[in-house]
Amino acid sequence: MATRMTLSGWGRYPSTQARLVRPRDADELVSLITAKPRAQWIARGLGRSYGDSALGEDVLDMTGMDCLLGLNEQSGVLRCGAGASIAEILRVFVPRGWFPAVTPGTRFVTVGGATAADAHGKNHHIDGSFGDHVVALKVATVTEGVVECSPETRPELFRATCGGMGLTGVIVEASIRLRRVPGPWLRETVMKADNLVAALELFERHAKSPYSV
Repeated sequence: MATRMTLSGWGRYPSTQARLVRPRDADELVSLITAKPRAQWIARGLGRSYGDSALGEDVLDMTGMDCLLGLNEQSGVLRCGAGASIAEILRVFVPRGWFPAVTPGTRFVTVGGATAADAHGKNHHIDGSFGDHVVALKVATVTEGVVECSPETRPELFRATCGGMGLTGVIVEASIRLRRVPGPWLRETVMKADNLVAALELFERHAKSPYSV
């Protein structure tokens, strides 16, 4: 069922009146994006992007597709719906000793959104961005329905979708790499800098630290 509501990004500007639909599965999603007359749908997760990256007249609320489909304990690869949040992954898997390889500045983002924006975290200088740890995707397209892609299968679609801001299709499912962690805590070292030059020198000196802010 469609809902009319005002939407904005995390910065609260701009805002727009949108028709919001919350698909529950891939079949419902494909039927929406292929229906005639065809709407120009944009997928939206938890709304933490700045600006208008997930705003439009017709918006797909992907949080209904938030399932966690299984973790391969040997490889650390987690299959999940695009609407699954980083917060839920942390809640479920940190007690089991697993942590996402890359997390952005807030845990309240979806896997689909983090993939589409190719989000980066505080370990970007060491581990790259979110898309560097996506193993495979399922993408709903208007012309082909749900397409599976990876660095080996349909690599052009895969590479264009990681960081593609939803322009290649709607991410339905993702397989992402988690990493083993001994616990939920980080050991932190705080350093004071008198000015910007000194701060940049500290970053250079500690470039091998896995996380830096």
